[in-house]
Amino acid sequence: MKAKLPILMIIPHGGRTVPDELSGHEQIDEFGIFIESDACANELFNIHDVFTKANTHISRLFIDLDRPDTMLPPNFPDGVIKKESQGGRKIFKEKIFPDEIAIRNILNRYYTPFHKSIQEAVSDNEIQFILECHTMMPVGPRHAADAGRPRPLINVENTIKTSVRTMRTCPAETAENFLSCFKKYFNNEDCTVSEKFSINNPLSDGCILETYGQTKIPMLRFSISTSLYLNDKYFDYDSLTVDNLRIKELNGRILSGIEKFALKYL
Repeated sequence: MKAKLPILMIIPHGGRTVPDELSGHEQIDEFGIFIESDACANELFNIHDVFTKANTHISRLFIDLDRPDTMLPPNFPDGVIKKESQGGRKIFKEKIFPDEIAIRNILNRYYTPFHKSIQEAVSDNEIQFILECHTMMPVGPRHAADAGRPRPLINVENTIKTSVRTMRTCPAETAENFLSCFKKYFNNEDCTVSEKFSINNPLSDGCILETYGQTKIPMLRFSISTSLYLNDKYFDYDSLTVDNLRIKELNGRILSGIEKFALKYL
């Protein structure tokens, strides 16, 4: 077994499960849940023995771990609990939505422990780098800042823009070094009409990077395009399954890129 690298890997959107408390009340179907998740993120970043990891099996449509727990409906339609998906699909059946007590219980069961595990890991002196890991749609969805625009194969973010300031979660050189470690492993892929590798393009608006990027530990948000595997060659639309060999191959490339970065720069 390999020694653990001093990296905390956070995977907030890889889950596809409806919480027990809400099961049977959802209107969105299995396909909608799959497509609206960070599809296959849990599998792509499933490297148990090498990293400290925080992830979830719960779908982001029902509990979005990358939103503050104060972003609640009706004031925040894209908050921690949602009524519609990014594609405009209704999540719950007509006239059914969890009340304040149910929402608080759900957050206590799923949201709070997830963030507590991150806080505990961040307080560990052995962690030297934080990676927030996502998969991203090949084209920006309708509510995104880059709606309708093609996206790269790999994007890393070290920048948070709020209404009052712009913050860096690590130096620009660190982001460039990290991205350079992946070009060797993904340069031959051609499933995008955009540039293959980018920094802060697109920029996201989640709370995880903002919250934990303010610690003394350098942090990046790392996103890989689903165009690499959600296509006619690797994806079975009827069973919502992706070729295991393709996922294993991409998983190995991701591990190689991160290991190269860690060994060279951490």
